[in-house]
Amino acid sequence: MFKRILVPIDMNEPAFSERAVDIALREARLGNGQIHLMTVLPGVGSPLVADYFEPEALERARAAVRAQLASFTEAHMPTDISHGLSVHEGHPANCILHQAERMSADLIVMTAHHRGPLESALLGSNSSRVVERANCSVLILRGPADTENGGSR
Repeated sequence: MFKRILVPIDMNEPAFSERAVDIALREARLGNGQIHLMTVLPGVGSPLVADYFEPEALERARAAVRAQLASFTEAHMPTDISHGLSVHEGHPANCILHQAERMSADLIVMTAHHRGPLESALLGSNSSRVVERANCSVLILRGPADTENGGSR
């Protein structure tokens, strides 16, 4: 059974992660586990991006994302399940892996975004990177576009 479950949430498409939360809840209940929801602000703190924004604007963006994640958590996490949440900055896959290590996660549950062959070749896939490098089990759910297209990946 899984005791420490990590669920990355894309705050640009939070509904996309609802299935992952549902599965994490099922697993947490089976193993009397806890869930940690996280999200990532990609590249916001990098010098290239930060130079274009005032520090106050960056902090407002961080606070807004924290509030969005807290609202998502309140709407989707029942009170009988122990849970935490965090907001990270950087490359999504690296942040997910770092948080999994930090909390000694037993399981990462995440939904993969559908990517075309060219886009995947050029950009890579966060879910692929997490699967390749994680020190725990990883459950990848296909998104709606993947299942509608017959699971083309």
